[in-house]
Amino acid sequence: MVAEYWLWAGWIAKVMFYLATAISIGGAFSYLLFFKYQILNKILIKYMFIGASLGILSSIAGFLIQIGSFANSGWLGIFDATFFNILLHTSVGTVQVLRVLCFIAITALLTWKYYKQPAKPSYILRLALAICFLTLLFTFSQMGHVTNLSIFAQGLIILHVGAMSLWMGALFPLWQLSRRIQGISLKDSMHLFGKIAAFIVAILVACGATVAYLLLKDWNTLLTTPYGHGFIIKLVLVSSILLLAAFNKWYFTPRLQYSQFARHLSYAILFEMMLGLSILLVTGYITSVIGIE
Repeated sequence: MVAEYWLWAGWIAKVMFYLATAISIGGAFSYLLFFKYQILNKILIKYMFIGASLGILSSIAGFLIQIGSFANSGWLGIFDATFFNILLHTSVGTVQVLRVLCFIAITALLTWKYYKQPAKPSYILRLALAICFLTLLFTFSQMGHVTNLSIFAQGLIILHVGAMSLWMGALFPLWQLSRRIQGISLKDSMHLFGKIAAFIVAILVACGATVAYLLLKDWNTLLTTPYGHGFIIKLVLVSSILLLAAFNKWYFTPRLQYSQFARHLSYAILFEMMLGLSILLVTGYITSVIGIE
């Protein structure tokens, strides 16, 4: 099998993992934030369940794709026992096992919560989910080019991915909220999210900019390498989604007591979701297909 095919397959698996992480973390955040709206509770639990299931599949797929790329014997290479054992005992194997176990645990916790009588999540459930989420975020600092950076930079990666997950993963719940809740309740909820999102975005941008500086090192890398060109595209997309989010916050939110603005906001959030997916696609592409020199 052509080596490039494994790169593309790895890219898809990585983007799916990004999505799974964002859905799980952002979904849990939204569930706690909007718990008082019973109409959303089971929708958000199902949303998180989809994210956790996607996480299991993408983690397993990512590991098998790496085995196949090493075996270099076609698609059946993913079942190569020799390379399976070799990779399983490396940091790559450890990370993938951790990811699968975390998502299995999240799935089990969500299943238990779904069939339980509606009640605010207990502190034990919150703690268990928090441990799973923190472990997932930690794995981002243990793979790829960031492993060559300092512990400080790896910590920034964890914060950056965590902030990204909170924001991106909350977009679908916000979209559902804008379609199911009306009037002052919607306005107050969006205003509350906007205040929290301001801190999330600040962390996201500050950590992302610092890590980018550490990785790119100079303007020449940014302007003359494929990784740099991909990063510029990502910057354009990030700038676009930030501008759209700011517009939603300052224009739509103060007017949400009027139904037509709630409808317009739902369309804007839908577009924001598409921009978010584009950012994840570009991020996965430059980190798995291109790579930094």
